Amino acid sequence: MMVDFSPVIIHVDMDAFFAAIEVRNNPGLKGKPVMVGGGINARGVVSTCSYEARNYGVHSGMSTAKAQKLCPDGIFISAGLRGYVYASACLQKIFEKYSPLVQPSSVDEAFLDITGTERLYGGPVDLVRRLKDDIREKLNLTCSVGISPSKYLAKMASGLNKPDGITVMDRNRFKVVFYPQPVDALWGIGESTKNALAKKGIHTVEDLAGSDAEFLKRIFGKNGYGLSSMSRGGDNSEVKSFPDMPHDKSMSHETTLRVDIQDPSLIRATILWLSDKVSRRMRKSGYIGRTISIKVRSSDFQTITRSYTLTRSTDRCDVIFQNAIRLIPKEYGMKIKVRLLGVRVSHLKKIRAGYEDERSPDKDESCQLELLSDAVETHVTQLTSAVDAIRDKYGEHSIKLAGTMRKSVYYL
Repeated sequence: MMVDFSPVIIHVDMDAFFAAIEVRNNPGLKGKPVMVGGGINARGVVSTCSYEARNYGVHSGMSTAKAQKLCPDGIFISAGLRGYVYASACLQKIFEKYSPLVQPSSVDEAFLDITGTERLYGGPVDLVRRLKDDIREKLNLTCSVGISPSKYLAKMASGLNKPDGITVMDRNRFKVVFYPQPVDALWGIGESTKNALAKKGIHTVEDLAGSDAEFLKRIFGKNGYGLSSMSRGGDNSEVKSFPDMPHDKSMSHETTLRVDIQDPSLIRATILWLSDKVSRRMRKSGYIGRTISIKVRSSDFQTITRSYTLTRSTDRCDVIFQNAIRLIPKEYGMKIKVRLLGVRVSHLKKIRAGYEDERSPDKDESCQLELLSDAVETHVTQLTSAVDAIRDKYGEHSIKLAGTMRKSVYYL
């Protein structure tokens, strides 16, 4: 496999990562259809499945109930997140041996810019083989790797020869492989975009590549330019090492309910629980945020989102909750049954510990009177710090907000 392009970027994609770790830890599972995810119920979801399970039509994101129907002899395992995170950290150490520019894209995927470093190993393909051997020897896991001149092409290439494959792809090869395929063969195009394109007579990647970018912009807004670029294999983005990556743009948490609910008090309890989880993550990571958003999915799978931007940034659960609950239309929980709820905080910025003035309004924004006096504000801050300290020492479930106590039997 010849590589005559520059830069040289690789995308490493672990093969059935969660399931592979479970099989490695329990050799008796080898060769069997293994599925990792939620419990076997109508709301459980398959996170990852072994290739034996995929032969039955099971795939990530499928409900465990449907997976069980397709594969009655499948072995369901609850996710062991701690082990997966540890394996991911070990992978990062291995990646850093081969390039100083490593950009994780998920717990089991990463981009590496190996331009220049590949010469130490005889070439890009030789480097990749060494990396794969390293992962196999140290972790007893396999991966598939795409080698390309851009991140997007590398991502597309890594999925072509799974498991344990190596694929070299330049833009000419991309056209040969992907132009005849339906548009959703492209990374980033889902069912709704596919349907919207079909209404305009665009069915294949070649159709999309031949469409005018301005025409696509009129349909999809600024995302139209992105669709045009990806259909041609275009991507000029750089691989950024973790310290150089931008701060998180948002933090969120959502939950699918065990049963569809039609009770406003349960919706309030859920939103409070979600607000508590999001605010806790923000404080642990040193973020405050200004835009509060909610996500609501009804029993008929209709999804709405609503947002509100504050005049001052916050990391307080009560502020997030009060604004989130106001965003939920009153008919949800009264007339309309709810299946899923989510809370998100965006427009984040980092703060330094002890600098409360960083939570104050930006200079160019209008201010509004605070609802709480300084004394109450101080009391809430002290109370929040005390609760955080207890959870840090005794665990997340050691102390709970009273308003969330009704929720325990309703969530996955």
